[in-house]
Amino acid sequence: MPTISKNNYDIKSKKTFIFLFLFFCIGFTFKWVFTNLDVEYSVWLLKPTTLWVEQITGLDFDFIKKEGYVCTQILPITVIDKSCSGLNFWLMALLLGAFVLHKKSITLLHFFYYFIAVFALAWLITIIANTGRIIISIKVLPLFTDYISYAQSHLLLGIFVYVTMLILYYLGLNFFVERGI
Repeated sequence: MPTISKNNYDIKSKKTFIFLFLFFCIGFTFKWVFTNLDVEYSVWLLKPTTLWVEQITGLDFDFIKKEGYVCTQILPITVIDKSCSGLNFWLMALLLGAFVLHKKSITLLHFFYYFIAVFALAWLITIIANTGRIIISIKVLPLFTDYISYAQSHLLLGIFVYVTMLILYYLGLNFFVERGI
């Protein structure tokens, strides 16, 4: 049975720490920068989400500066704004992806490739989660306003969708990492 020397363990441990620390710094920087910016800087998450929502629901959204994407075809008027961008969810998905994929990072070049992969996967899963949450908010939540306030149901829906998507994202990533893909 092969043995792992203490020196090899220390090197692997340092690489893991550096890899995860870099991802944490990137995530923290995104959170810090985007929290203080206007909605126009969240378009990289909002526009694709809005396009998918438009395609699925048949509604039209117009971008209004300082507001976000607004639909006046239904009541109440629906606004997809900065709070709907899913930045916090994207950060959780980014950091979760980094945590799962750090096992595979061997060199700085691997780190770069995994960073791009995790960044893109986190972005895609955020768009999917936000699209689902917004469509359910538009189509289903108004049916429950007699029983629970819209604000409360919107919050509960967000928690349910985001937690479910993070679990599925983790299971999917882990499935592929365990198989060496």
